[in-house]
Amino acid sequence: MMTESNIQTQALNQLFDQAFDERDPAEQSPLYVDLRSLEERYVQAELIAVGGMKRILKVLDRHSNRHVAMARLHEDASDLLFDPFIREARLTALLEHPNVISVHDVGVDKEEKPYFTMDLKVGDGLDVVLQKALADGGYPLSDRLDIFLKVCDAITFAHSRDVIHLDLKPANIQVGDYGEVLVCDWGLGKLIGSNDEIDDDELLNPDLLSGMTVYGQVKGTPGYMAPEQIRGEDRDKRTDIYALGGLLYAVLTCRPPLAGDTDTMQQAALSGDIVPPTERGSGVPESLSAVVMKAMALKPADRYASVSDLITDIRAFLGGFSPVAYESGLSTEFLLFYRRHRVSCNLAAAFVAMVVLVTALFVDRLSAKRVEAEMLAARLHVEKQETETLAARLRVEKEETETLAARLRVEKEDSEALLREVGLLTTVLPVDLVATGDQFSHDFFYQLPLVSYELSMRSVNDMIRTEPGRADQAREQLAYLYFMSTEFAKAKPHFEINPERMRGLARVNEALAESFDPDKHKTSATQLAGIIKTLISMNRKVQAGKFLAYDYASLGYREGYGLAVTAMFGDHAHCFNYEAETHTLTINGGGESFSLQTQQKQYPLRFLPIKRLILVDTVISDSSEITDLKILEVADLRGSQITSMGDLNMFPQLKTLIVRPDQLSQEEEIRLRPQVRIE
Repeated sequence: MMTESNIQTQALNQLFDQAFDERDPAEQSPLYVDLRSLEERYVQAELIAVGGMKRILKVLDRHSNRHVAMARLHEDASDLLFDPFIREARLTALLEHPNVISVHDVGVDKEEKPYFTMDLKVGDGLDVVLQKALADGGYPLSDRLDIFLKVCDAITFAHSRDVIHLDLKPANIQVGDYGEVLVCDWGLGKLIGSNDEIDDDELLNPDLLSGMTVYGQVKGTPGYMAPEQIRGEDRDKRTDIYALGGLLYAVLTCRPPLAGDTDTMQQAALSGDIVPPTERGSGVPESLSAVVMKAMALKPADRYASVSDLITDIRAFLGGFSPVAYESGLSTEFLLFYRRHRVSCNLAAAFVAMVVLVTALFVDRLSAKRVEAEMLAARLHVEKQETETLAARLRVEKEETETLAARLRVEKEDSEALLREVGLLTTVLPVDLVATGDQFSHDFFYQLPLVSYELSMRSVNDMIRTEPGRADQAREQLAYLYFMSTEFAKAKPHFEINPERMRGLARVNEALAESFDPDKHKTSATQLAGIIKTLISMNRKVQAGKFLAYDYASLGYREGYGLAVTAMFGDHAHCFNYEAETHTLTINGGGESFSLQTQQKQYPLRFLPIKRLILVDTVISDSSEITDLKILEVADLRGSQITSMGDLNMFPQLKTLIVRPDQLSQEEEIRLRPQVRIE
């Protein structure tokens, strides 16, 4: 346990140790000692700029150990400039804003002359920046507008403190390498009256700042001075707005708004003779040119009411909108909308185009399918009728064949009479295919040409085999049958049986046998038309009709078939015009009288798929002449004498009937309207 004596001894030892450890203050706090011992704060002065009233030096602030800019009056400056100089410093110091140069110290040196220090500006003046942009294309417009907006922000702040600059120009704007923008040289700045109630520490004291422009000899820079400033009239915030307009002019064109000597520029400003930026700089947007002209309006009342309004118009342009100062049309607004929403508009346009394209393709394909389906339906309808007719004929043929077989066993002559009675013999063994023969025989051949051909071929071959005495007559019929089936080479030796009587047709067959390609064994529509024209010219109309019927039954409709069908009308073939693409047949009779039927009451037009029939200047008066047009949809009868359509069952597809006024009777129209639209 420690005694009181031990405690006292220990305390004395501690005091002794502390006294022994104390050191010299210079060794313990050298920075403090150095700062306390400084006799001169600013050293290493280096002149960097000279102005009208002051000069700027680069100095080292030994207190902060950094370089700053020091503003001093000229050596020969009058004492009357001391107060304006100090007021400029205090004014600048009170405008604490990122884009207003900062003042650090205001004082009086050993020579009893005022000075103030501020940030040492790094970079170039805006005038130098614009010269570089004009020379090498650096600093795009967007970057220059960004600089301008920062200047506007500084002036907006100053105006909120009721301070106007009155000397805005590119040389007084400092642009740093990293986007710093500083508004400098507030030497002509002026305080204007204000009703705003603000805190005492932010209040600019009128007693300190009033009269600050009294001694200044330079009142502004020509080209950026508002007319009222040139005339020495009252100046307000709109005076700075004019200068901002001039600054924007320079930013857009990289040239000052006015050129010439001082008097010329002042006179141009006083008269408002400002050339629009669009006429002095290539690529200057018209909307921004309008902003400049509004800001530099001759009358203050015509300018922007505040810098904020000017900023709003600039930001509207940058955002893809029209500035208020620019009177844009609908096309301009549409273009701006597109630029603002370029991706969305492109996607929407692509989507719409795709929808339109897909819809068009769908409609086109649907239309093609519809036409194809209609043609198929019509063909099936015709084939169904032909099949039903064939079935009926086959049933009759079967009965007749059974009867014929029974009679042949009794007597050959009776069988021939029976064949002649049912109309087959005239088909099989005519003296000449041009002979009219029995009407039933022609009807049977036209309705069932392939069946009739096979029956005829079988009968002729049977006759050659069973009746040698009539073989030559049968071979003549073989010549006709081979000719009809375009087997011209096979027909040639049979035509030689009776060359005198068959000379004309034999020559035609011989020519065809030489030119016809037996490997293809299929006549084209053009060849078919030529054969029919030849037969018609030889007055073999019946054979021409059967030739056409057999061809259609064996090979069907094909391209150019209209030429073959209309050739059946001989000298009137030129009156017919068939458009295969639209299935339209136009008959222009030219007042000539002719029938659409052959002498055998057959209708060659039934071999064409006709959906639209147009009669022009014809004397056709009976609708029965067009009854075999099974797929007819539209009939224009204004060029005919038809007054009644007869049995509508003959026109199962008819939808529209075009007639002259009063061409049809009221009763006929009433009868037709439930099924047909009448125009």
